[in-house]
Amino acid sequence: MPEIPVTALHNYLAKINRLDWLSYSEVAAGPQNDPTWTIECKINGTVRGTGIAKKKNAAKEAAAKEALQALRSGML
Repeated sequence: MPEIPVTALHNYLAKINRLDWLSYSEVAAGPQNDPTWTIECKINGTVRGTGIAKKKNAAKEAAAKEALQALRSGML
């Protein structure tokens, strides 16, 4: 079963007792009936992942995936 980035990131931070570091910001741009979502995933106040997609959930997953990769590669 493929990894779900939002869940994996949440679990990773929970394991190290740092869930308080996780936050997201979101912006919808374009027409109301067809917005493009930009979501930033922040770890300890710093943007570590950005996702842009037509679907809000897809943008959040993309942002979480980038942030999780940064955590796992030791970029924090």
